[in-house]
Amino acid sequence: MGLFGEHASMRKIFEVIRRVGPSDAPVLITGASGTGKELVARALHTLSHRATRNFVPVHCGAIPEDLLESELFGHVRGAFTGAIAARTGRFQLANHGTVFLDEIGEMSPRFQVKLLRVLEDGTFDPVGSATTRQTDVRVIAATHRDLHAGTREGTFRDDLLYRLDVVRIHLPALRERREDIPLIARHFLRQAAARSGQQPVELTPAAAAALMAYDWPGNVRELRNVLERAVLLSEQPGVLQPGDLPAPIGSGTAPAEVRPARAARASGPWDFGPEGTDFYRELESFERRMIGRALQLAGGSKREAARLLQVNRTTLLEKLKRRGWQVGKDSEVLDSVGVLGGAPLAMGAPLVPQLAHAEAVLAVPHRPWPASEGWLDLRRPVARAFGVPAATATQRAAQLP
Repeated sequence: MGLFGEHASMRKIFEVIRRVGPSDAPVLITGASGTGKELVARALHTLSHRATRNFVPVHCGAIPEDLLESELFGHVRGAFTGAIAARTGRFQLANHGTVFLDEIGEMSPRFQVKLLRVLEDGTFDPVGSATTRQTDVRVIAATHRDLHAGTREGTFRDDLLYRLDVVRIHLPALRERREDIPLIARHFLRQAAARSGQQPVELTPAAAAALMAYDWPGNVRELRNVLERAVLLSEQPGVLQPGDLPAPIGSGTAPAEVRPARAARASGPWDFGPEGTDFYRELESFERRMIGRALQLAGGSKREAARLLQVNRTTLLEKLKRRGWQVGKDSEVLDSVGVLGGAPLAMGAPLVPQLAHAEAVLAVPHRPWPASEGWLDLRRPVARAFGVPAATATQRAAQLP
């Protein structure tokens, strides 16, 4: 699994990763659950001079507070009841490597003080030991919480935040980059088919439109699980249709609990909130979803979609061009292929890009990973899905740092 995206926000993230990866600067990765924060952390580690050393992930929210100190710093034999043997902590295991502190916002203020010491001078004391240990690690942290709000509420130390927040990378929710959904979906479909021993699965235009119309509260993780289920239960082998997707995705509607804000806005006055709302963003979002739904119902035919929307076909084509969705000149070819097929443009975000020849945007040098480490293969193509010749992709990747 790798990082995929053609959206402008993902392009910026790839550029930041390329620039920051080789350094030792602490990085704070923010974003909702399931957006790929650990993948970004692994990419940063892979691009650094520590890449041949350990990458040690720690989920701070999954470890009870009374065990977190032993987990991170280790303990000596007899340090507490049940400590029948000494234990090496994660910071010692990651010496000269990288520690990834996932969901650091769940860490208690009492323990944050001890973590701050490690970040400041690289020293820590194993539980029950009178000997101070030294470690040389790069710390990358991630959270779905607003840590600045936590500092105001007293749940997160501001000095620790300033120490962690040297470089910040924010991952957008999947619904904020819908154009990337078909690209990511094709990648997951290939993976799911390979794992289940089935033939490659084609993503139909109608199924792609259904995926793009859904809000994905679970983000990329939810998309992966939905597609794996769909591959196993699809009625027609090798083809993914909207009917193969679970409700409410395949039906094109979502329950109120999935999209409470959108449901409230659709049924009554807008909830502007204390800071108001962005009129043009809301208008753009509504129009995008309406066009996507019309294309889904029309099976990808722009002529039929324009009829459903009660607009001229040229008006619809202009709106698709403005969004960077692929269009063509020959109306008959477009009607037969639909907006969801054909060769994507060299610029812009195609609605359903083809992944015949993927171009690496985040090039990662080859590293001999130990098989026991379970490393993610970040040498795979990371972004773009434009149909470029293999020689061109190799040449461009060779120019990257």
